Amino acid sequence: MTKKKFFLQGAALTGVSLFLRVTNMGYRSYLSQQLGAAGMGLYQLIFSIFALTVTLSTSGISLAVTRMVSAAIASGRREVIRSTVARCFAFCLSISLGIALGLFFLAEPAAALFLGDRTAAPCLRILGVGLPFMSLCTCMKGYFLAVDESLSTAASDTLEQILTILATVFLFWHFAPQGIQAACLAAMAASTLGEAVSFLTSWAAYRRSLKRNAPGREKARGVLRGLCHIALPCTLSSAARSLLNTGENLLIPRELQKFGLARGAALSQYGLLQGMAMPMLYFPSSFLTSFASLLIPKIARERELRHKKAVAYIAGKAVRWALAFGLFFAALFFVFGDSWGAAFYRSGSAGAYLRLLAPLAPLLYLDVVVDSLLKGMDEQLNSMKYNFADSFLRVVLVLCLLRFYGMESYVAILFFSTIFNAALSLRRLLKVTSLRLSLVWHVALPLGWAAGSVLLGRALLGGASLGNPFLRLLGETALCGALFAGGWRCLCLAEARWTEKRARKSGAGTGRSR
Repeated sequence: MTKKKFFLQGAALTGVSLFLRVTNMGYRSYLSQQLGAAGMGLYQLIFSIFALTVTLSTSGISLAVTRMVSAAIASGRREVIRSTVARCFAFCLSISLGIALGLFFLAEPAAALFLGDRTAAPCLRILGVGLPFMSLCTCMKGYFLAVDESLSTAASDTLEQILTILATVFLFWHFAPQGIQAACLAAMAASTLGEAVSFLTSWAAYRRSLKRNAPGREKARGVLRGLCHIALPCTLSSAARSLLNTGENLLIPRELQKFGLARGAALSQYGLLQGMAMPMLYFPSSFLTSFASLLIPKIARERELRHKKAVAYIAGKAVRWALAFGLFFAALFFVFGDSWGAAFYRSGSAGAYLRLLAPLAPLLYLDVVVDSLLKGMDEQLNSMKYNFADSFLRVVLVLCLLRFYGMESYVAILFFSTIFNAALSLRRLLKVTSLRLSLVWHVALPLGWAAGSVLLGRALLGGASLGNPFLRLLGETALCGALFAGGWRCLCLAEARWTEKRARKSGAGTGRSR
């Protein structure tokens, strides 16, 4: 992939990802108004259980398909692509159907045991129907990423999002479900419908793409070995992590009740943090995830060709961009967090949580990029080890602290786990890529300018009166972002000149010593 094509495709994917995040935030805002904070807590808990089954059905498959198809293209063996993907399809379908059947028959005891509410069982059953569709879409997503046609995936994701939202609004409008459980069931049914349509769209694009990228039908060898090497460790580790995450999410309301809160209040606190504040915190990462996903095949090909300098250069650029991006949004959330809470949820409490969690933004966004780079470097097992250790520690800390100190202790746990995970992942990346980072040029100076640009933007907008909270939010973000981008560009130029000057002095010193 050329640099121009990489950025054009990344920009297009970023636009789609931004659209999906914006509509998802609007969707969650609509759900929060229909369900309330306690309903959002139950909604989040149901999806926490479903996330475990999704992990078992899909984890590692996309990466395995991307890596195997990328290797076939790099070695000039495009004729084995059809067979490779077809065998991955069979693998995914057999696993996802088995898990879907298990979820269907065990939904009621699972709802009673984990949610404390048997009436939530239909929600789990209807979500299980979408598992095979999600699993096959994951395979096709890995294929599209390897052949540089990620926009096909973006189109199906966009259609899925639109249909899910429209179906949810239709169900709430025409049937006006009574009670939290019935309302959650309507939202889950709409989600499953969107997944089915997304699969049909992706399948049509996949069949067309094969005619361009897979001219032959030669039988692929070593597919099962590749799946075992790449997907199986990811699946097992991700399943263990997902199980821990699910346990953590289920424990939080229960431990808050032991702290002294009523069930409704515990669900409300959980819904505010995990259902409202955390999606806002992750929202800007839509600008990074698209480029990060494109880095996997790019890094994998450079590694396959043993281009170590190219790997270090790509990794360095990606990490520096992610750090600068995260530092800016950390400052923006800290200063304008109330505006975000008012714009998306009309909730001052959600905005207060966002301001409190703002310092996590640089590490969370950096982890998105570092995780993709490690996967491209065949380091997915180490990445999964770090994620598992992080999740295990969080569950232990939730059990030990939450019943005594309440929600404040969970915020402290989030800070500890984020720092722990980011430190391990970044350390591994620095080791395998020989990457060099400067605390002054890549952390301290961007952080100082991020704070300065946001404060300057607030001062310039101090007298502006925009009645619509979304318009105010857009104005604040656009102005502060423009100020930061200009200053950061100057910092990059200054760093390049300083590095060049240092290299010249080093070269001159070497010449004199000789």
